[in-house]
Amino acid sequence: MLELASDCEIRLAGKRRDGKPRFWCQKHQASATGKYGIKLDRCEGSYRSLDSKRVLRLDPLQFEGGVALWGAVDPVYDTTGLVEKEGIHVHARHADGGEKDIDDTFDAVELEIRADLFETKITYVTRETAVSAYIARCVGNTLDSLFCTYCGEPHLDSEWFAVKPHRRHLCHACGEVFIANHRGVSNPLERLRLVFGDKEVSRSIERAPQSLDAKQSDFPGGVQLWASNPALLWTAPRPEQEGIHFHGYAEDRITRIVDETFSSVTLDGVHLSEEQLRYFMAQQSLAHLQNRIVCLTCECGEELFDRGLPAFMPHAKHSCEKCGLKLASPISKKKVVSNPFLLAIEALKQAQRNL
Repeated sequence: MLELASDCEIRLAGKRRDGKPRFWCQKHQASATGKYGIKLDRCEGSYRSLDSKRVLRLDPLQFEGGVALWGAVDPVYDTTGLVEKEGIHVHARHADGGEKDIDDTFDAVELEIRADLFETKITYVTRETAVSAYIARCVGNTLDSLFCTYCGEPHLDSEWFAVKPHRRHLCHACGEVFIANHRGVSNPLERLRLVFGDKEVSRSIERAPQSLDAKQSDFPGGVQLWASNPALLWTAPRPEQEGIHFHGYAEDRITRIVDETFSSVTLDGVHLSEEQLRYFMAQQSLAHLQNRIVCLTCECGEELFDRGLPAFMPHAKHSCEKCGLKLASPISKKKVVSNPFLLAIEALKQAQRNL
């Protein structure tokens, strides 16, 4: 997937209290330090920099057929070699059941949200807000929509801060630290969804009706796989489908033989776990998990699968759910998370090599 060129100017800025390096973006005056002192590709405030980027100004109330926004994220498995844009993918229809009036990917989507009874604020839905929301929900965190108590700007918790609920929040607009009244994770998308009536309890989601059992050789142009991450905003009067999203290409790598969401997918005899795929899609987007995702196998043969917070918080000691045996990290002095989906990817790659 094509990465947008970052306009960050990231420099080493001394060390943290734990001795790990600290990185700071001079362009956006924001931290560029990830967990474990990792240098982020983009600082925490880069999502606010939209100069010379493709931004869609959108009023969902103008589309009676519904609006849907998704984060355009990397496929978890991709043999196409295609380069696609990242950002926010938008579907919008003026009439229910009609043709899509908007079907495109933008760097950001601009919308208005109400801060209080008297004031509205402009908020931007970007790839960073999308990925952060997906990670928070994967962990099981309830999203808040906080505004800085100093400058009033909507606040986004990204990277590690989308994983771990907290009270102290560093505003990316004014640089002040404000204190919330409870531990939580903030994302402007939550207020946005409430404004347009897209509540979790009322959203209709149905399982995809079909399953797929195929071979990679059926798609000479390659295949792509995603977990069907829930739409960031969904105002359509019809249900949203849930499952595994699959693209299979013809030899020209333009024509899609298959472009569908399935309840289950088996490729070359490898059955894909949707839950493991969903976690892996979130895990691979976090800088602090780089080279820390492994698949641990117990002596009893059980493959360990970290869920919830442990799936995003590397740890040295692991327990087998089947027999209770304690396992240590296979990498010396390095904490890891375990996800068996790595084995599925390796099996698919092996099948691809044998074509």
